[in-house]
Amino acid sequence: MELFGYFIKNFELYFDNADIKINYGKQHDGQVSIVKNVDDSFWKNKTDINENKIVWKKWKNVSIPFLFNDSDKEEILTNKDDRIIINYDIVASTFYFLSGWNEYVCSDKDDFGRVKYNSTLIHRLKIDGVPVVNYYFDILNDALSQIKGKTTKIDWNQHTFAVALSHDIDVCNDAWLQGSFSEFKKKRFLSIPKLITNRWFGKDDWFNFSKIVGLERKYDANSTFYFLPRKGKVNEWKNADYDIMSTDIKKVIRDLKENGNEIGVHGSFGSHKSSELLKQDIARITNSTVEGNRFHFLMFDLACTVSILENAGIKYDTTIGFAEQIGFRRSICLPFYLFNFEKNEISTVLEIPLVVMDASLIFKKYMGLSQKESVTAVIAIIEEVKKFNGVFSILWHNTSFSDYKYTGWREVYEQILSYCKDNNALLTSNIDIYNKITTNSTSPKNK
Repeated sequence: MELFGYFIKNFELYFDNADIKINYGKQHDGQVSIVKNVDDSFWKNKTDINENKIVWKKWKNVSIPFLFNDSDKEEILTNKDDRIIINYDIVASTFYFLSGWNEYVCSDKDDFGRVKYNSTLIHRLKIDGVPVVNYYFDILNDALSQIKGKTTKIDWNQHTFAVALSHDIDVCNDAWLQGSFSEFKKKRFLSIPKLITNRWFGKDDWFNFSKIVGLERKYDANSTFYFLPRKGKVNEWKNADYDIMSTDIKKVIRDLKENGNEIGVHGSFGSHKSSELLKQDIARITNSTVEGNRFHFLMFDLACTVSILENAGIKYDTTIGFAEQIGFRRSICLPFYLFNFEKNEISTVLEIPLVVMDASLIFKKYMGLSQKESVTAVIAIIEEVKKFNGVFSILWHNTSFSDYKYTGWREVYEQILSYCKDNNALLTSNIDIYNKITTNSTSPKNK
């Protein structure tokens, strides 16, 4: 496996090392050398890591894990014979986290085929709130900066960090039923006739696209709307409650685009394992060029899904995040190129990792936080993203902007936007993030 090529390609999305030779492993003719501690047979055998070979070192006052190591006695960086040596295998550690190796070899999966959060090394090490790969990149960046000065390439148009705003549109016609049931349980009976009347003589309360756009305009923000192209159930699992080909939805898509928002595909149930199904999903979204995807239920199979995204012509994906927990599923707060295990090569598809989803905070089967607790937890994540001028990717379903069933969660979203705006964030769509990153990227030069 070309670990070093994968490491460098993702590093070079954000840092310039064009004039400096970097070695990994046995060669020692570069200005920077990275120690190699893992044998190639580890990857061929498709085994998981020996957790006894994880050491913890502090980098910039934060304790971070280094994988594949027997000792923590060496300093992270040392100088020897006019070379800077990185004494821990940040290349293999980065590949392990970024590629999703732990999930690739893990068999403990939920009903959707997703690896369970509790089964991941990230959970066991309690680093879901720490973008460890960013710290690895920062170590190499520090070494390069000692030689040539500033190496950072992206400044987000003078903003401190970027926020990728998105909304999965699973349902938009069902507030009259689900909302009424919720109001009934809360003994707020007077709301029920209003919900039903709005649905049948106007628009359902979850058909609230103009409200979302209006709220985001207050913060000079654009966002991405992922529409689910199939209606009904697959076995017992639900797809959309609307027809993507209907006049109402076509008009919404047109209006959203005219207001500067992006339209993406919310790959329907099973499309993460079927190129043909995903291609059909994309074709069903009329009046829009689809460049980005997020799969329904955050479904993703490392054995095949990357190839499916490539075959469908998707430029970026933003599926990879924990359903059960907010934080950094791939231990990074920046977009990165996926690794295609099926082809054993670096993918052309950029992953914009999902950091926070409203459902993770709300649902009792996941974190089940109060609204106040949610804001506190999200701000802690944002502060970590800010350290690295990273990308804070947030998914807030249209249902969470309603006063019914999810009362008060619109205000949580607005508090998050306000905090980001006050901290000089660029609030934008996923395709804008993609374009800014790929415009600044270069090909790897150090092999």
